[in-house]
Amino acid sequence: MLATAASVGALAWRLGDPLLARVSARVPGVSALVRAAPAPRPPAPRRFVATRAGASPASPAPPRRDRAPRDPRTRGSRGGRGGRGGARRASPAVKRRARQFTDEQRAKIAALQALADAGAAPVCALAKGKANIFLDGNPIVYGGAVADVRGDPAPTDPVIVVDHAGAVVAWGVYNPDSMYRVRVLEMAWEVTTAPSPAQRSASSAAAPAVRADVDAVVTRRIAEAATLRDTLGLLADPDTTTYRLVNAEGDRLSGVCVDVYGDAEEDRDPANPANPANPANPAKERGLVTAVASVSALWATKHRGAIVAALGSCAARVDRVVWRADAKMLALETGGEPWVGDRDEGAAEGGGDDASGDGFGEDGLDGSGVEDGFDGSGVTDRDLGGARLFDAKTGEELAMPPSLSVVVKERGVTFRVDLRNGHKTGFYVDQRANRAWVRAMSAGKSKILDVCTYTGGFAINAALGGAASVVGIDSSRAALDGAEENARRNGVADRCAFERADAFEALDERLTRGEAGTYDAIVLDPPKFAPNVGALPRATPKYVGLNARAMQLLKPGGVLVTCSCSGAVTQRGLLPDVVDAAAASAGKRVTSLGAPRGAGEDQPLDPAFPEGNYLSVCVVRVG
Repeated sequence: MLATAASVGALAWRLGDPLLARVSARVPGVSALVRAAPAPRPPAPRRFVATRAGASPASPAPPRRDRAPRDPRTRGSRGGRGGRGGARRASPAVKRRARQFTDEQRAKIAALQALADAGAAPVCALAKGKANIFLDGNPIVYGGAVADVRGDPAPTDPVIVVDHAGAVVAWGVYNPDSMYRVRVLEMAWEVTTAPSPAQRSASSAAAPAVRADVDAVVTRRIAEAATLRDTLGLLADPDTTTYRLVNAEGDRLSGVCVDVYGDAEEDRDPANPANPANPANPAKERGLVTAVASVSALWATKHRGAIVAALGSCAARVDRVVWRADAKMLALETGGEPWVGDRDEGAAEGGGDDASGDGFGEDGLDGSGVEDGFDGSGVTDRDLGGARLFDAKTGEELAMPPSLSVVVKERGVTFRVDLRNGHKTGFYVDQRANRAWVRAMSAGKSKILDVCTYTGGFAINAALGGAASVVGIDSSRAALDGAEENARRNGVADRCAFERADAFEALDERLTRGEAGTYDAIVLDPPKFAPNVGALPRATPKYVGLNARAMQLLKPGGVLVTCSCSGAVTQRGLLPDVVDAAAASAGKRVTSLGAPRGAGEDQPLDPAFPEGNYLSVCVVRVG
């Protein structure tokens, strides 16, 4: 006996298989959905109202009145400001145009629309006037943009996103506990379709099936990300073995950042069979390639297996994966901690580095191959317990050693990177181009200061560039131990000194000692003073104070390289204002040496997601 279209479609959607919903719909010209004879609708689903605590049942949704179908060619031309009041920075001088679609894209929209109309999959409906930002491509549907949720989806289930009138926008993964209610994986015009059973039986009027396969999207996105890095020349560069492979929303995998660390150490033991350069492994004449995945999204934790497998099969040729879950974010994602303050922009600001960013059994209770965790979300206690290590080729979990580090190259400079306990993924790959600039600038310089040096990235480049004396300051003893080793490794230990101190106190002490006006260049790369917009009133005086102190220490004509990794600062273009305010406070005049800089090209940004832009770097001459 055949199951109904709605029941078959809903089951297939939950399991991530091709959707088999058969809908009585005709699609003349594939320009709009027109029902010749409307099929009987399934019973009105119970409406679920999304709250911070989760989805709660409300009264049954009233039957939706038949509406005139909207031509997909007009998508994107409606009014409304979007999910959070319109985060897209549209220029008034550039007239926005309606998005244009090919016939194939219109057919995809129609197929997803047919599925939503049939009630065969969970639906997340946006509030009136909130759709445009998502039609423009913003990949995160915030809770404040959601009017209601139908179909009772579980955490990480795929859902269709529709506007207030029911027109499809996209599909993505749902989380009732997160402020990021839906993380979009494909727009309506991008969905993967296949012939439905009705079409295969020569009923051409039936809509095609839609495949909502999260694992397939993950595999495709990571392959595309690797192709981009290959285009940038990073995969085959012998002088640079570390780079960003997946940049969260910039590579359309919200909440997932992956950095690659290729082992460049020359003294690997050739007798070790596990060494990829061993003659016994002739297929791998290279060092071990480790990817460190920094994960801050519940859906990614549930689909860890697919992410690991995709990393192992992509062009980056990853051998093993260190899985580092952001415990604080996952606590928020699973309802373990409340979303407070204006996390709206604060938590999203590091779509790159601040995503700003885990073992399961084979047989899950929901048939998905995922083991339920303590809250039914698929997250286990082990997921929140620290880094884990996986074989990228087999998916097997490996024993995590007490310490895990590799030696990498960055434009010929070598660094040892702590992959298990280091900051972020172990190394700040986003500053590669800026470190190279400091190296080139340092020729002939007598005295350079690197504040918040971490493992010596800027300091060692300055010494290699020709600086006679470089001092690196950091508050972490472990980081400074790494910096000292890296200086020895690069042959500049005699010109580099490292000091454990608070950044403000170290600069004040130098001013007290009479060192004002004695430094040729200073680099300031402090931690994030402003984790969100609400912290800006407290953070900006810190930025101004730190920069003013540095300006007083510089010689006339000295160079200041100042950084902020806070998205709240970068997205508002505040760092140049900070520099101006610091100059006034220090009684100095500054000249900008070029426009503000940011992360490298291996950290792409989605124009529809400005929150992904978190790093800003200003270089100024101080007079």
